[in-house]
Amino acid sequence: MYYTDTLTIPNYLCDCHDTLTMWGLARLLQESAGHHAETAQMGFRQLIERGKAWVLCRMYFAVDRMPKDGENVTVRTWSRGTDGLFAFRDFQLIDSKGVAVTCSTYWVIIDFASRKATRIHDYWAAIETHPDFATDRHQLDRLRIPRDAGEPHLAAQFAVRPSMLDHTFHVNNAEYIKWIFDHLPEGDNTLTQWKGTRFFIEFLSETKPDETVSIYCYPPAGDAATSYFRIVNPRSAAVVASLWHDTHPASPANN
Repeated sequence: MYYTDTLTIPNYLCDCHDTLTMWGLARLLQESAGHHAETAQMGFRQLIERGKAWVLCRMYFAVDRMPKDGENVTVRTWSRGTDGLFAFRDFQLIDSKGVAVTCSTYWVIIDFASRKATRIHDYWAAIETHPDFATDRHQLDRLRIPRDAGEPHLAAQFAVRPSMLDHTFHVNNAEYIKWIFDHLPEGDNTLTQWKGTRFFIEFLSETKPDETVSIYCYPPAGDAATSYFRIVNPRSAAVVASLWHDTHPASPANN
């Protein structure tokens, strides 16, 4: 089934322009996903009783506009089914003008103790699925930073603090997004001109308390229009992401 949450954009998820942030949007979508999962007895609390937990692997956002502080919006979400270890979930953020943002996501269920992915089909029978695609990306392939992306620069380096963690005791997905948008390349106007923004992020490994993370940015060079980001912890790459602006974006699907 399709699941909907109707809400008012809170000020604490907005920026200095009173506009919803990308990390704030990610938190709202994750919250609605959790609500929907709970209706099928697959929410966080229900899974943790079985020693399991949801982990978000990939997110792709297509933005036509970002709502403002105090606007009334609806989050609409649904499952597109599973493939191997992945579960697919799509979202629409709908305001008074129609679909403002769409998002496609990949998830896995992990064993909480071993931190390894488990067979998702065993848990999925209770959720009704729909084949509709919210975005123009019907498949979220692994993100590879091109060899010709140029030399990255170190945008920031700091230690992980307790406020950055979620209930799985690793850095929350939205926190990584916040870090990236806090370190956009010089001259990037995303925060004031959202239309046509496309953002793809892949979460590769968990980052733990007190670990030091380094954020590397590959700004657009030459005729390129895409910025790439890489966040590493002491053990491995934690996140890769890409940000670009589609000058002729396809209209978000209105399923």
